[in-house]
Amino acid sequence: MKRHLARAVILTTAMLVVATVSPVVAQETTAEVRTWGGQSIVLTGPWVEVFYTVMPRSWSGEEVPPTGGIPAPPMGMGGGTQPEIRGSFQSLQRTFQQEGPQKLRAQREASVLTLSRDGVEVKVPVERLATLIIARQPTAGSSLPPYISPTHQRYGATAVLTDGSRIEADYLNFGTAVLRGMTPQGRVDVPFEQIESIRFSR
Repeated sequence: MKRHLARAVILTTAMLVVATVSPVVAQETTAEVRTWGGQSIVLTGPWVEVFYTVMPRSWSGEEVPPTGGIPAPPMGMGGGTQPEIRGSFQSLQRTFQQEGPQKLRAQREASVLTLSRDGVEVKVPVERLATLIIARQPTAGSSLPPYISPTHQRYGATAVLTDGSRIEADYLNFGTAVLRGMTPQGRVDVPFEQIESIRFSR
């Protein structure tokens, strides 16, 4: 009798543990992405990453003036890990040739998106986003050359947060950001300029 009772207690305990752990395992974050081209992609474990150029110092210790006006890092993104520099031995070796240090491309994870309305900026943690719907329109009076000006877009966004609140932004500055995540085929990178909407499930 005692043996049957002990088995029943063990079985009940095991079932409670499984019932408690299973929802936690199932709560892995996914992002359902829709692009302007009509593609739908589901990313597992998504994160935002930005690319920028590191301006090294000259041999005399002075900062090398930018020749192309490339900022580091892009505006509108914040938080995340420290920058990391990647490259082959040959590419890093070229950086320190006799003419002095060259610009290096770096990347880092970003935990914040900056949404603006009437000049007022709101920094929204990516982990608090439930949905992000992006709107775009051609920039009027673009100063870019005619062959590229049709691609000059201004982006706005509507963000719904996990608490149900809503942010309407007339400007979203995502710089060089990409949304990265895993699919059954491997890692996928989606540039923000290609994204029409993102729906997060947590």
